[in-house]
Amino acid sequence: MLAVIAAVAFASSLFSGVAQAATAKTLPPIAGNFDYQIGGDYPPAADVQIVSRDHKGSPAPGLYNICYINAFQTQPGAENDWPQNLLLRNSAGNLVEDPGWPGEFLLDTRTASNRTALLGEVKVWIDECASKGFDAIEPDNYDSYLRSTGLITETHAVEFMKLLAQYAHSQNLAIAQKNTLELSGEADSIGIDFAIIEECGMIWEGATGPECPDVYAAFGNRVINIEYTDDAMARACKDYAGVFSIVQRDYEVTKNGPRKTCPGGSGTPSDTQAPTAPTGLTATGSTASSVSLSWSASTDNVGVTGYDVFRNGAKVASTSSRTYTDSGLTASTTYQYQIKAKDAAGNASAGSNTVSMATLSGSGSGTAKHCSATLVVTDSWSGAFDAQIRVKNTGSTSLSSWKATFTWPGSQQVTDPYNAVITQSGKTVTATNASWNGTVSVGSTVTAYISATDNAPSTLPAVTCTAS
Repeated sequence: MLAVIAAVAFASSLFSGVAQAATAKTLPPIAGNFDYQIGGDYPPAADVQIVSRDHKGSPAPGLYNICYINAFQTQPGAENDWPQNLLLRNSAGNLVEDPGWPGEFLLDTRTASNRTALLGEVKVWIDECASKGFDAIEPDNYDSYLRSTGLITETHAVEFMKLLAQYAHSQNLAIAQKNTLELSGEADSIGIDFAIIEECGMIWEGATGPECPDVYAAFGNRVINIEYTDDAMARACKDYAGVFSIVQRDYEVTKNGPRKTCPGGSGTPSDTQAPTAPTGLTATGSTASSVSLSWSASTDNVGVTGYDVFRNGAKVASTSSRTYTDSGLTASTTYQYQIKAKDAAGNASAGSNTVSMATLSGSGSGTAKHCSATLVVTDSWSGAFDAQIRVKNTGSTSLSSWKATFTWPGSQQVTDPYNAVITQSGKTVTATNASWNGTVSVGSTVTAYISATDNAPSTLPAVTCTAS
């Protein structure tokens, strides 16, 4: 308990004198011409409006400047510059190295006290960015939890990102999400202001198309994209020139190295096509004061950004998920629901099918426990794929257990489950919490991991979640 109190006191001291100040952050110009200079400062071309540079560099006069910091792992050869208790170690006591970047070791964000101490280290760079006159920070390697051999969870990464966002805003700096599309659904609740994405025009092995539509669906035109190959650059420019910022650099981001922009990309393409109507709307359960819903995904020529929930013909909520729990209802009352999809241009789909559900009899005190769950494919190849089942506490009290259920559309079979007890009967998959992750605090997310045989479904099934 004393350690927790000390951590809270230290966290309070980090924000002392600034936490109550009004945030005066500014955002980068939409679709502004961009140059990625994290390999070294050099004079930007005359048309450049936005520059990203390392925190050791200096802002480019008169431009929007983004300050790069490696906030989730060490720089190569710099592991001894960090308190050793803040570096992630495996069960053998060895430092955990990023397999893609030799010499970079992961920071240990697994506890609140560690996250507070890490902020104390990283804030030195954030202060440096602010004092030099940068406009925003770019914390890299937010996705390092995916390379932690299961030691760090997405919840740990999200909680540390929240601290970074809060401190950046207290210093009047905007904050970007670097890559990590897996956690884009958390961006608004964290306070992330825009995204910096690498290679959204690339078609990765096992993928059927580039990620730019997913990026646009998550962040709209609040995106800065860096490409490294001609083919990927051409794909990104074809649909998104003038929609968000796009630049091509060399893989090493060499100082004064090659830089290309989209040809004729100064205009803003018009998106007038509405998404398809959501299908498969189902009322998955109710309490005395709530009704839970799930539905199948819509598609769009550019990207779906979210869904509007209509109760008895009136819009009551918007969500980026394909599940929703409508709360604060009257007991023993029947409600009617419909869902519409929307894109970043404001185009709305036709309505889904309509469902009715009655709340249960009772007081409707609002203390019922709720969760939502989604299925996300993280990697795929011929005849197999990897996926995550993400369970989020959407209620007002902590969960003590949870269960997620979905039905495959084809002959997929689960293999190699991790972080949950998973069974499959026919096409129906049920995931229940493991002994160590049934407790989920309000607003937090826990992830189960699976592999599966057969190809990944083109449309992922909706997941029903129940909790106690």
